[in-house]
Amino acid sequence: MRLSVVVTVMLVASSCASPRDISHEDIRDAILSLVNMFRDMGGKLERHEHREKQLGDQVKKSLSGLDKKLRSSDHSLETISLSVAQLGERLQAVEASVAQSTCKASFHKMSVRMEELVLSPAGDEGNEVEQKRLDALGAGLTERLDRVAAAVDRLDGQLTRGEADKEKEGKRWQSLEDLERIIRLVESKVSQCTGVSASAGGPEDSSNWHMAFLAALDSHQNALDEVKQLAQATGKEVGQLPTRKDAERLHNGTQELLQEMRYELSSGSDMGIAKLEGKVMEVQLALGRGQEEILKSVTDTGVMSEALYADVTRSYDQLLKEVQGLAKVEQVLLQTADNVLDTKRRIEYGVHQILLEVGDLVKIQGKDLNDTVNRRFDNISSTILDNTNGAMTNLSSKIETEISQVWRQIGIMYQQLTASAGALDRLQMQTEIYVNGSLQTMDSMEGKVGQIKGRILEVDDNLNFLLGKLSLVTQEFNDIKSGLAAALDNIRGSFLSVQNKIKEVGPGPNPIPEGQGNPEGEPGEEENQVLPFNVDAQ
Repeated sequence: MRLSVVVTVMLVASSCASPRDISHEDIRDAILSLVNMFRDMGGKLERHEHREKQLGDQVKKSLSGLDKKLRSSDHSLETISLSVAQLGERLQAVEASVAQSTCKASFHKMSVRMEELVLSPAGDEGNEVEQKRLDALGAGLTERLDRVAAAVDRLDGQLTRGEADKEKEGKRWQSLEDLERIIRLVESKVSQCTGVSASAGGPEDSSNWHMAFLAALDSHQNALDEVKQLAQATGKEVGQLPTRKDAERLHNGTQELLQEMRYELSSGSDMGIAKLEGKVMEVQLALGRGQEEILKSVTDTGVMSEALYADVTRSYDQLLKEVQGLAKVEQVLLQTADNVLDTKRRIEYGVHQILLEVGDLVKIQGKDLNDTVNRRFDNISSTILDNTNGAMTNLSSKIETEISQVWRQIGIMYQQLTASAGALDRLQMQTEIYVNGSLQTMDSMEGKVGQIKGRILEVDDNLNFLLGKLSLVTQEFNDIKSGLAAALDNIRGSFLSVQNKIKEVGPGPNPIPEGQGNPEGEPGEEENQVLPFNVDAQ
């Protein structure tokens, strides 16, 4: 009996322990693996965000640097435009000063006066003698006037050369005008560069170029100052040339001398001829001095004009070189601006592509992660349900098997109790007292059996509770067994005592004395009663 109960408990424990495919530890490990996977994905996303943040910071720094460079280039271009404007103003001032020092009209008037001096009329009054004398004197005067005319022609040639020099000077002024036009073109190019160089190179290149350009402008300014000084000196020298009033005064003096010569010729005296010769010599000397002064002034003016032309030509060549350098700088600035714009577009395209790739990667990884998590949870739930269903099926089968064994044991016990009831019935036939006691004992046993049946029904209704209390049932069964063993021992002893008494008294009805109603060693009513079967839940 005890062995069967122990075997039943062991089978139930083994059946409960056998279907252990997925446990809480497995579920915990799966959840921890999912948590670790989520952490890894979170770390990757954080690293991607950190890289994107670093890339954004680098792009911002590069854009801010480009902005600073553009601002510095704008400032340098503004200073260049201001310096070019100052250079234009200085050139205009030089042009005005040179324009004021022109003496084209004075040279023209001087040449006209000299031609008028050459074309002076002669008289033909007097008698024949006087005519001869006058012819001789006229021949001498003609010779001298020829020499004066030759001197005047030389002076005219010098004036013509002066006009040629003036034409050269006009060409120089034309070159100055061309220089001014080139400077205006440079200003327009600089203004265009100001609009284009919004994305030009670094501050070092712009500062170097600015310093070189300022140095070139300073050199041009110095050259133009020298040209201005030369032009002022030329203006002073031209101002020192004989003016129209001087030429008129000289012409008037010549006319007066000629008129005096006529008067002297009309008087017909040798003293007049001598005086006339003296006057002619004075006129010749005055004309020679005037010619020398005019030649000297014209020569100095030509030399200064040539020096001015050479300086202007040299300045023009230097300015042309600087303009070519500015054109090259403009080309470099345009190329740098194009390169900066291309780099900016490439950076924007790279950032946009990185964002798209990161977004696609995050979407793909999130989708894969969701699919993996859903699939894992589906597998876990299906596995748990399958294992639970299998475990419940196995447990129900085991419980049914064990309950059937319990019912079989109960049937065996019931058969044993039935056999005990038959034995008690046979004992009741032997003696009424013991039969009554046996009936009471059997009644109490039947009550116990009824309680056992009720408990078994409760156990059948509450199978899960019965599994937890099998040990208590086993203990109660042991108590019942011990109680039944004690009752059977008492019955056996009572049977032996009855048999002994029957053997002593003999057959037949024998009166039972009052004092011997409960003999010593005979079990009483309380001893024949079995203890109640207590299977209350502990």
